[in-house]
Amino acid sequence: MFETYRHRTPEEADETLNHLLDVIAEGTWDWHGATGRVERSPGWYRMLGYDVGIFRQDVFTWENLIHPDDYPRVMNRIEGFINGALDTYCIEYRCKQADGQYLWILDRAKIIERNPDGSAARIIGAHQDIHRQKTLHDELSEKDRLLKAGNMTLENLLKQKTVELETKNRELEEKIREIEYISNTDRLTGIPNRKKFEETIGKEISRAKRYGHPLSLAILDLDLFKQINDTHGHDTGDQVLRQVADLIRNHLRSVDFFARWGGEEFTIIFPDLNLENAVHASEKLRYLIEQLDIDRNLSVTSSFGLSQFDGQDSFEELLQRADKALYRAKKLGRNRVESLERVPPPPSPQPVPAGPPVPGSRVVRLTPAGGTNAPLSINPAG
Repeated sequence: MFETYRHRTPEEADETLNHLLDVIAEGTWDWHGATGRVERSPGWYRMLGYDVGIFRQDVFTWENLIHPDDYPRVMNRIEGFINGALDTYCIEYRCKQADGQYLWILDRAKIIERNPDGSAARIIGAHQDIHRQKTLHDELSEKDRLLKAGNMTLENLLKQKTVELETKNRELEEKIREIEYISNTDRLTGIPNRKKFEETIGKEISRAKRYGHPLSLAILDLDLFKQINDTHGHDTGDQVLRQVADLIRNHLRSVDFFARWGGEEFTIIFPDLNLENAVHASEKLRYLIEQLDIDRNLSVTSSFGLSQFDGQDSFEELLQRADKALYRAKKLGRNRVESLERVPPPPSPQPVPAGPPVPGSRVVRLTPAGGTNAPLSINPAG
């Protein structure tokens, strides 16, 4: 490697590097495999038209910007590069800009640290804007094709047809988006449906395998929901489903995925969250549902079943363990969170003098498979 600089102190080197990254027009990135953290230069954001630093520093940001038609090809390339099957990484694809349009980029990378098994531990790379070259190349190729076929038409006619085609394409894209929304969305609650969930869980399982990140799944069911429909009517039942869906949607992370599985059952995908943290997140949701103010004569509770991806699970195996955990929660009295895998207990509290319970608090029990009940105090004000 050619040495352009030789600094006297690390601080001086950091200052020079940060100044360079701030003025470079193209985007650079630095992936740390152990933490999943991805650092991006200001030029990366500016190239795509986003405010600098607006995204989370993880791989989700990058993967969600890749054009759907290019995504499988890019994932195949980066996976091969990370696990050592490919020696180089250099690929052209499209990334979504802030205005919704897609920009052609050239992505190149280099492994600078490896794990003991030879896989990549740290990778640095750069995104180069090649949109103009790419579109010019495509235009020249099309003109060349027309010339060879002897079908070159008048320039004004071409311009007119181009405008008409662009208009039709925009209308078609709007219709496609509308159809995709309808086919992937639950009409009653406005959240993703079972079809969209099954597509997403497959992608998240592949992502967890690729980067070694944790992944947890929750199935929740509204307790005794049939009694709500029978006693209060189906309109009230629909209102309950909508309010519960809105409540959960507003209390999840941006990377979590929430969908209606069917009837009164919902699913939640927790990317990059181990089972212990997913259980605590679900317990918070269970408590919020229990406190939901629907009607003076109506209250709702819920039961949760959770499972964690073990690195080799199929979608069916992951779902089956969560479903069995939900069955256990129902069998043990409903309105609780359960998992078949063992969940570490929370830290032991400091001893306090004996006395009456704190007003407004309650005790719930999370029961690991084969274990004993571990009480967890939940404060409604928290």
